[in-house]
Amino acid sequence: MTREEACRILGVSPGAAPDQIKRKYRQLMHRLHPDVGPSEEDLHLAWQVNAAYALLKRTWPAGASSLAGPETASGVFRRRDTCHRSRRTAARRSAWDAPVNSHAYRERDILCCAEDSEGEVIGTFTAARGRYFWTTEEDFPLFLRSIYLCGKELLDEVDASLERASSPSCRSRFHADLTYLLAQQYIDASSLLKELAARTTSDREGQEIYYFPAMLETKGKGLPGLPGSLPADAPLFPSGVRDRRLYLKDISGQEAGYLSFSDDRLYYVLVPLFEQRRVLVRLRAAGEGETSSLSAGKRAAARQKRSAGYRRLHLWLKFKKEEDKSRLPESLNLQISQLLEHYMASLS
Repeated sequence: MTREEACRILGVSPGAAPDQIKRKYRQLMHRLHPDVGPSEEDLHLAWQVNAAYALLKRTWPAGASSLAGPETASGVFRRRDTCHRSRRTAARRSAWDAPVNSHAYRERDILCCAEDSEGEVIGTFTAARGRYFWTTEEDFPLFLRSIYLCGKELLDEVDASLERASSPSCRSRFHADLTYLLAQQYIDASSLLKELAARTTSDREGQEIYYFPAMLETKGKGLPGLPGSLPADAPLFPSGVRDRRLYLKDISGQEAGYLSFSDDRLYYVLVPLFEQRRVLVRLRAAGEGETSSLSAGKRAAARQKRSAGYRRLHLWLKFKKEEDKSRLPESLNLQISQLLEHYMASLS
């Protein structure tokens, strides 16, 4: 969504002041409040209005947040009565504007932040429920929470079916593995790479190549001197995925550490691609001179990271030509089913 589209949705001019935007937002949300029994179209419009308001709010000048805030935002989808609950629940399922993975194992909640009149986050509410892919318009920490809750539902159902008095001690381990598998079903890397990449280029055949700044992390590897000793442009190679981390080796075959990112979203987008061997990867160590354009503070932070066991890397990747995307949903569903069967057989 662009700023122009957000202004159009709210019905304000591109040059509207923050107080005008907030006033229009409040008017719209009063009309779309659940107490008036909004239609399915109104619920979809409420999501658009919230998304548009959030986008415009991010561009306000300092101090604008002290103005009167969206006092109705926290109640957009809350239930104050029990009337028409089934109709509203059905409407919520189609109120989120995102692609759907019809093969996903389970529906998930779309969570949004609820704010008070000062713009402070006071909780979350469910804006929709369905098999929706994650898009960058959805707050990523809330996406992870929705996946965590989805996994909790599945494990709770197993415990209830077995009439367990208490959950087995291994539940947290199963829950972590289940969250990782479920997250993959709601992340379409092929549509996200261009948006998340620092830049893109093309090879001779026109296939897109995506570049990401990355880091080599040796923490816990017992190799404290390696990041600083790697020469600039030294190549690194994938060694294997273990515990949801891509381990790397140097040109001699010695394991050097694992791939790390400053953007947490990349762990969930890129690591599964490595694990599924869907991409070709090129890695090299960044040189000292490549930090010269940074501010003094950032250069000092980079030196501190190196001493703590980090080394900046350059990462390029592209999809394999022969990848078969059609097999991935079924494979993940099978893995989820097997995981739940193992949990069912686990002992307290």
